[in-house]
Amino acid sequence: MKKKTQRIFAGILAILVSVAMVGSGLLVFFFTGDEAPYGTSGVNQTGNAKANYEAQKLRLNGIVEKAKLEPENIPLQKALGNEYYDTGLAAETAAPTEVEGHYKQAVMAYQNVLKTDKDPNVMVDLATAAFKSGDNELADKSFKEALALKPDFYNGLVNYGVFLANVKQDLPAAIAQWQKAQEIAKTATEKEQIKSIISQAQSQLKSEGKAPDGLSNPILKE
Repeated sequence: MKKKTQRIFAGILAILVSVAMVGSGLLVFFFTGDEAPYGTSGVNQTGNAKANYEAQKLRLNGIVEKAKLEPENIPLQKALGNEYYDTGLAAETAAPTEVEGHYKQAVMAYQNVLKTDKDPNVMVDLATAAFKSGDNELADKSFKEALALKPDFYNGLVNYGVFLANVKQDLPAAIAQWQKAQEIAKTATEKEQIKSIISQAQSQLKSEGKAPDGLSNPILKE
């Protein structure tokens, strides 16, 4: 299943988050800059981005037509939300002026799903789409609702932490979410990713003279 990728910044802390769709994994790691890999061609990348965007729009149009015929089909509405999200993601490079509209459509599709299916996975997808469309109030509300229903939702905890760091500029609160995620991380990769996130966030707080009270250094479970 395809993944969504977004770049989110919190002060000088740059976090690249791959926000997973239902059933997928979630990858989080840090970047210190935006340099392209050595030997890459900006022209080729732009051309590929435009081609990928056009192909994604074709896939989206097919789902849109099916959804019109079956508005009560919940799995189809989920698929529609996912396709709008992926189209927004592709537009970030190929058609920046069209980004917000695609994410808003994703939000609407996810809201249709949640009318009858209170799925925490969909709530987190809605939250990320809302954030990308500029609706931070809805994003915050949706993250909270998802975690109220499923407090041990790894993807939800990690992504809500990123949201808190970026939008709320509240690294202590973000670290608290990441520490919860750290406790339930299932793989060595997840553990190392969360350890890196917490370590760098705590370093940033220390450099700003804002060490979070009551937050311990991360200790990974074996």
